[in-house]
Amino acid sequence: MKKKNICVFGGSKSGKNSENVIIAKSIGQIIAENNFDIVFGGGENGIMGSVSETAIKNGSKTTGIIPNFLIKNDIKETKHSNKYNTNLIITENMHQRKKIMYEKSDAFLILPGGVGTLDECFEVLTWCQLSQIVNKKIGIINFNNFWDPLIFLINHLIREEYMGSHNLNYFEELKNKNSLKFFLKNI
Repeated sequence: MKKKNICVFGGSKSGKNSENVIIAKSIGQIIAENNFDIVFGGGENGIMGSVSETAIKNGSKTTGIIPNFLIKNDIKETKHSNKYNTNLIITENMHQRKKIMYEKSDAFLILPGGVGTLDECFEVLTWCQLSQIVNKKIGIINFNNFWDPLIFLINHLIREEYMGSHNLNYFEELKNKNSLKFFLKNI
């Protein structure tokens, strides 16, 4: 049976809270233990590098998808080492990158990150709202309350009637490892 792919969005930096790197590594391990492969942005640094490296160590394959202009910043070794990327796809631009990521993935996880991670999060939520992504779950990893402001913002947009409450059905807030395991078992 072919493994399903989970797309992981997360920072290309580790951030100031070292606990987020520890959480990212545990998520990589949980993904592997639950028999998923990973699709991600291809970067070998930060949160996404921690998830992919740990997942590979625990038996997952990863497909990194990166635009050529980011290679010199996000790929540590110019020789493809397979430490972070089992397979590396190089695209011409960010739009191609995201389109391939969405097509190859059966579900999505949002880990701590910056505006790039927010962009990816909101784009998949928008595509769900517009029925361009269907039957693919989105999990927002909120183990240490990192994304509380995001959850608050989404609820604020609903209260202000810029979004319908049905938009809450497009994602699940995952507060701990058990909720992540349950999320993965139901993909």
